[in-house]
Amino acid sequence: MRKYAPFLIALTVWGCTTGSLFANENEGRVKEYSSLEITLSDMSKKITAYYGKQGKMVPQDFNENEFIGVLEKTYPDKAKVEKIKDTYRIKARAIDGDYSVVLCDPGTGNKLMEDFSCTLNKVDIRHWDKDTAAACEFEPEWQKYCK
Repeated sequence: MRKYAPFLIALTVWGCTTGSLFANENEGRVKEYSSLEITLSDMSKKITAYYGKQGKMVPQDFNENEFIGVLEKTYPDKAKVEKIKDTYRIKARAIDGDYSVVLCDPGTGNKLMEDFSCTLNKVDIRHWDKDTAAACEFEPEWQKYCK
């Protein structure tokens, strides 16, 4: 048993070290993307209020440029708008008077999340915490999220 002691000690140290590295990496992702989800939900409230105050619905030609443009006019924390604009690939579209916005990782092209303005209190689709990658595309069956 003594001859295996150095190996067991090394294995234990390695396991503890790599385990904590992965835990710290995952903790960082949870913190970053959970915060982003809260911000995105808050932004949806500002955008729907922007159109609502004008007595309008989200225009049919709503896209990522309009999404950022409205936020630049209405969102109080301009740094958060800039961070989203500079950090993520954004796609937005109008859907039956509402809209959806997709945020993707610009490096991998993977979809991180999609938010529908018909549900203002949460981000509807999360992919950042899944093991499988999703293409940076709109949810084709969005109606089930806006019932």
